[in-house]
Amino acid sequence: MGPTSMPEGGLRLPSPEAVREHVLFSLQRYWPSGQQAVADLPVRVQSGAGVDLPLRLVAVRLPEWGRACGVDGHILVPREACHAEGEWQEVDWWLAAFLLLEGWHERIWEDRHGPIHSYSVRLKGWDERVWQHAWVNRIALFLRLWAAQAGGNAAEPLFGPLPVPEVLMTHDVDAIAKTVSIRIKQGAFNLVNALRALVRRDLGAAGARVAQSWRFLFGREDWWTLDALLGLERRHHLRARYHFYADRRPKTPKRWLFDPDYDVASPSVRGFLQRLGVSGAEIGLHPSFDSWQTATSIGEQKAYLEAAAERSCTVCRQHWLRFSWHETWRAQDGAGIREDTTLMFNDRPGLRNASAVAWRPWRAELGATHQLLALPTVIMDSHYYDYRPMTSEARREAMEHWVTECRAVCGQVAVLWHPHTLTMDYGWREGFEELVAMIAEER
Repeated sequence: MGPTSMPEGGLRLPSPEAVREHVLFSLQRYWPSGQQAVADLPVRVQSGAGVDLPLRLVAVRLPEWGRACGVDGHILVPREACHAEGEWQEVDWWLAAFLLLEGWHERIWEDRHGPIHSYSVRLKGWDERVWQHAWVNRIALFLRLWAAQAGGNAAEPLFGPLPVPEVLMTHDVDAIAKTVSIRIKQGAFNLVNALRALVRRDLGAAGARVAQSWRFLFGREDWWTLDALLGLERRHHLRARYHFYADRRPKTPKRWLFDPDYDVASPSVRGFLQRLGVSGAEIGLHPSFDSWQTATSIGEQKAYLEAAAERSCTVCRQHWLRFSWHETWRAQDGAGIREDTTLMFNDRPGLRNASAVAWRPWRAELGATHQLLALPTVIMDSHYYDYRPMTSEARREAMEHWVTECRAVCGQVAVLWHPHTLTMDYGWREGFEELVAMIAEER
């Protein structure tokens, strides 16, 4: 059983009634009709539950009729949601879904230690199984089936058909030309990876990284890949989302090093924005490195992008995935953003909140939801090339796992590929084409 104290300091769980209502609302794509049948389920509520760190999960064995909702017949839930470990009738399913969906343990970590931004390695002692599957969606599928079973009905006549899976391709436009700052950053990153390969005694990988570092530092390849990227997606009938940097402030040394170096109002970028609009692709904002907690800064950048694009832009992803559970969505809300896809990890693929669903996150200080939707992003290109280099076959299998997981739970996720990595300097085009083909096939 979970602890009964309240170790999370100033962060307090909503009442059990509020938890249930929030989960019912957030997962309503699984019960567009007949929601009351789910609300009336005899879930054993964990009243006055405490939450402690680190996150620990319990494997709950599902009844025979519900085994398909889990993974190998089980759903993993936080220990705080269990009255008795392993028994599905003894789980507070509302609390389990809420804790995972809202990243409650990570919020407590941030409350105590400050934001991790998006580096999973900073969460010490975490049960990493939480990021491997869409456990919240699987809970929704189980509750839907349980309610149908309890009423002696089939699920579809009661609730409607299961939703269609949605995998959204997105691009953060970080570079349209090879700048000095990019040469330094990526050249250094490749040298670090070369040293890591030497430590593993992988001389071939070390040599390849040194050669790539040399290309980054001294090569002169054209990095305008945007039109080729748009053409490839048109051929696969994909409508992607492109996030553009739009900060007009003078460059400080930190901004020079960390932020993109192009002007969204330049003729080349404005021309491409017009072509994007004609194609039906979505245009979004890529707020600067230092804007993750400042509504004014995000709002000014949003206005500059809208002027260049000659259209409203209400979606975004923070640059470098700079993110705070307490600050970032509040700042975006204040700037008029209506959907954000920042929620993922920089250093690994996975579902950061064990969910593949767009929802309105809980705003703890108000006891209500944010205005914007948050859509989790599950993978990006650098996961498979920079952080965890792997063979082509292993990379395909790893990416396919996430597309398949989204399909299995009828979920919603975003994926991220940076346009400049289609260059020969990076050599990541093969992986992008594989991912596009997977998404097109699922559609």
